[in-house]
Amino acid sequence: MGLINSILFSDRTPELLKRSLDLNSQKASIHAANIANAETPGFKASRFEFEGVLRGALDGSMMPLKVTHAGHFNTPVQDIRSIQGVTDIDLTQGRIDGNNVDMEKEVSAFSETQIAYDAAITAMNKSYGIIRSAITDVK
Repeated sequence: MGLINSILFSDRTPELLKRSLDLNSQKASIHAANIANAETPGFKASRFEFEGVLRGALDGSMMPLKVTHAGHFNTPVQDIRSIQGVTDIDLTQGRIDGNNVDMEKEVSAFSETQIAYDAAITAMNKSYGIIRSAITDVK
């Protein structure tokens, strides 16, 4: 039972993939709002970025440290579940009516976000499939 527990509960991949799905979903919503407002006078496109922070979690620089003694330093690092993206307003000059949505750019970015979302779903299914196979194929 110890091996199964260590496989199921020590791997942070499912947690990382879930957070990636959440953040990609938020990013897709921003792109959808930009596309929906492409003809709204004065509308400024928004950008949602999270990839750098998520990459930091992958390389270990943002993972929580285990404090085993009260005298140890407790550095302020983030847990994967607390990773947040940043939404910025694009202030570049747009059309005469003040709208700066570039439809080609938005549709392309939306497609890239959808591909990243689908890749995370595929990785999650493969990860669970490996665990399921390990559990059910025990003889």
